[in-house]
Amino acid sequence: MKLRRKRRGPISMPVASMGDIAFLLIIFFMVCSNFAKEANIRYKSPSAQDVAAVREAGLSVVVDDQGQIYLNGRALDSAATLEGMLTSMLRDKTDAVQRNVLFKCDLNVARKVFEPALDAIVSAGGVVVAVGERRRKE
Repeated sequence: MKLRRKRRGPISMPVASMGDIAFLLIIFFMVCSNFAKEANIRYKSPSAQDVAAVREAGLSVVVDDQGQIYLNGRALDSAATLEGMLTSMLRDKTDAVQRNVLFKCDLNVARKVFEPALDAIVSAGGVVVAVGERRRKE
């Protein structure tokens, strides 16, 4: 007995929503990429018991274990460059919360290395929000 196969027409796939899905994926990855700005910077953050959580800081300055300065994950060559870039970024900010700059520094970096970065933040008009600990007296 011979079975007869039904002839089917061409299968059509709705592609109208593909553009929407691609657009949503692009937005998703753009939002997630902000969290990875400083993923490649190596620094050991100091720990402290009395540090309050930072509520809002639009800008981030990191000094890694080699003394390299980063602004929002982008390497800079000197504190003078940092000051110039921060001045232009903070020019239109009037509120103190908008001028917050989160400062992160490696635990083992000497004071003479990170002080120029702090001075550059203050000179540019930023408000330093620092993460750190006080030295214990031995």
